[in-house]
Formats: sequence, C-alpha cells, structure tokens
Amino acid sequence: MNQVIRTTLNCPHCGHRFSAIIEQILDVGRNPQIKARFLSGRLNMVPCPNCGQIVGVSAPLLYHDPAKELLLIHVPMELNISPLERENLIGDLTRRLTDSIPQEKRRAYLLQPRQALTLPGLIDMILEADGITQEMREAQREKLRVIEMFLQVNPDQWERLVQEQNKHIDSEFFELLLATAENAAATGKNVMSESLLYLYEYLMEHTTVGQEMLAAVQAQQQTVQEVAERLQAMGEKMTRDDFMALVLEYAGDDERLQAVAGLMRPALDYTFFQELTRRIERASGTERERLEHLRARLAELTAAIDEQTQAVLQRAVQTLRTIASSEDVDAAVRSRLDQLDETFLAVLQANIQAAQQAGDTRSAERFQLVLDRVLAVMRDSAPPQIRLINDLVNAESDEEARQLLAEQAPAFGPELIEIMDAIQADLNEHDQPDSARRVRALRDMAAQLVGPGR
Repeated sequence: MNQVIRTTLNCPHCGHRFSAIIEQILDVGRNPQIKARFLSGRLNMVPCPNCGQIVGVSAPLLYHDPAKELLLIHVPMELNISPLERENLIGDLTRRLTDSIPQEKRRAYLLQPRQALTLPGLIDMILEADGITQEMREAQREKLRVIEMFLQVNPDQWERLVQEQNKHIDSEFFELLLATAENAAATGKNVMSESLLYLYEYLMEHTTVGQEMLAAVQAQQQTVQEVAERLQAMGEKMTRDDFMALVLEYAGDDERLQAVAGLMRPALDYTFFQELTRRIERASGTERERLEHLRARLAELTAAIDEQTQAVLQRAVQTLRTIASSEDVDAAVRSRLDQLDETFLAVLQANIQAAQQAGDTRSAERFQLVLDRVLAVMRDSAPPQIRLINDLVNAESDEEARQLLAEQAPAFGPELIEIMDAIQADLNEHDQPDSARRVRALRDMAAQLVGPGR
C-alpha cells in the first residue's frame, strides 16, 4: 500500500519550488509512531531545502486504528472540491487501505469511514476512542490558553499571572508546556520554542509545584549518581554474587532498585532470576515474602525497560522502511528529521552490514544511499557553528582551516569557542583522543580571532 504521495510545494518564505513526500493514510496498526506525530502537529511539516522554513501541508487524511476498529477521514475544506470529487477521494483512500489488509482481517467498519469536518474534530475523535473525555480535553485546552496568556505579556507580569492562574499550574501543566516547546522546535518555530522553555524555567523556579518537581528530579539524580558510584567502586572484578548482594541490599528501596535496573539491565538476565528463585525456594516466612516482592518488582522494571527499548527500535525500523521505499529519499529524510537519532543510525548501519553479508547488493546500495542522504541532510540542518566545525575538521590543511576561520569565525564570537570546548570534552569522554586533539588545535586557532570564550 502506498501511504504517501509525492507533490511539489512552493515555499511561502523564499518562493523555492521543491519536491516533498506527503502522508495521507495514517495506519496505526502498521506504523504506531505515526499517531504521536499526528497528534503533536508534526505530520506533513516539510522543511524547505533552500531556506529551512517549515512548510505545513494541508492534505486529506485517512486514520486507521485496527485495534479499536476505528476508521476516520478528514478532507480539508480549503481544498474547495466538489461533493463528487470528495466522494471519489474518500473512496480511493478507503480502497487503498482495504486492499492492503488481508481478506480474513477485513471488517464491516472499513466500508464506511466516519468523517471529521475539521482537523481538531479528527483529533477529538481519536482521543475519545482512547478514553480521553471531553472534560479532560477541555482541561488541557484551558492549560494551553493559560500558556498563551503568559506568552502574550512581558515577563515582568508573569508573577501576577502565576497568582491568578495558580489552579491550572500543576505537573500536567509542566508536561504540556515542555511538549509544546518540543513540538514548536520540531516544526521550525524556534523563537516560540525558546520562549516556552524560558517560561518553563521561570515557573520551575517561581511556583510551589515547580520547586517540588525540581527537588524530586534532583533527588532522583542524586540517587542514580550514588548507585552509579557504588557500582563503579565495585569495579570490573564484580561477580554475580556481588551484584546479587547489592540488589538484595536495595530490596526495600524502590528508587535505588530503579537506578540499578536502568544502569545494569544486562546483568538482570535469566541466570540472575534463576539464582533469585533458588533463594526464594530456600527462604521462608517474612524473608520469602520479601524476596518474592523483589523478584516481582525487578520483573516489572526490566519489562518496562525492554518495552521502551523495543518501541524505540520498532520506530527506527519503520522509519527506515518508509525512507528506503520512498521514490524521493531526500524529501522522505527531510520530513523525518526528528526521528533520525542514534538508534535510527544504528539500525541503518546494521541493515547495510546484513545486506552486504547476504550478498544482497541492491539492498546494500539502497541503504547506503539512505545513509549518505541522512548524513548530508543532518549536516545541512546543523547550526552554522557546527557546520563550520565540521568543515574545519575535514579541512585538508591547517592553512585551509585558518582561512575558513578568518572568513567565518568572527561572526560567531566567543560562543564558537564554548561549542568547541564542549565537543572536545565529549570526544575525550568517548575515548577519541586523536579527534579531541584536532578539535583542541582548531579551538586555539579560533581563539586568536574571537577570544577565549567564557
């Protein structure tokens, strides 16, 4: 099934015409991550390859969730099509979806999709099917209105607004504020994202709820740090018995158990649980109950970690499949920049290696093309300081690097030095001393032009 179409767009910012991939069929059963992208407003938001401006595309959408037997259709009014064209469009999208579903899995609900007249109406239908009531949705909208109120006034009036709107500022408010900032950044609204993050930091410091959340986070970080230091002190000579003793010591401390599970998930393997079960069988009374509770809690923690890991891997695999099967790889990559993380690159590299080992030259070449385009787009999308640093590292000689610095470094000022210091520290931390020394040498050249930084 072809879930996407290729179209030509005009950038409203610079007028550049370019090809883009637009998604029309949102099949949650095949691609679970597409639901989150749609609900967060990141679907069909395409960056212009010329100026970087994010272009939002209004397109007909068919939403399918087989687990809930939910089929919804939205045809934007602004398309201004006739009733006959509308019916033909709905029929075409529905037929494309149905043709992709095995005969034995087709149900009656597929014959008549429910129509949403507006995009917010479509979102409401999806959330309602998830059990999110009208009252819950209205409460969230009220929090969004409060966020808008803060952004519409000068920060010197925020103290007054905190007092007036205090009943709306809870932990859910902070989650919504942070999610809104992330979505703004993902859709190219950088100024709005920075304003929201500034508001987030202000409210964390100047509200009771924010201070409580900050204290909880700091306590959690402290706990993780203590457990990490304890494990580090045990060193490479730590045995399974040593690790078991540590876990038993933390049996009544859920925060430290969570830290151990997060830091040492590979050690909580089948052999570990076998040994814990043997200890349970030898114990009795209160001690047996304590160990059984510990085993159950560790099983919950490891299952949650594995589920999160698997979900991340599945998203990366689905993203790779979509990009690799697209006619326009560049457009497919640019519309999914927010999904191109370390996990995606690891999955991509693994697929290249597997195809090469299997002698599948065609697939290997296709995956290599995706990798080349991903790296190129990521370089193009990087901040100008990072692009300059990459160019410096790849310069063929020190003289070429000095020329680049002379031309571009003064425009960035001391901030360039701070970024290079951070990169050098990261390279040292990841045991890449040669690269770190190269960045250090380039940093010293740049400091002669822009100063030492802070």
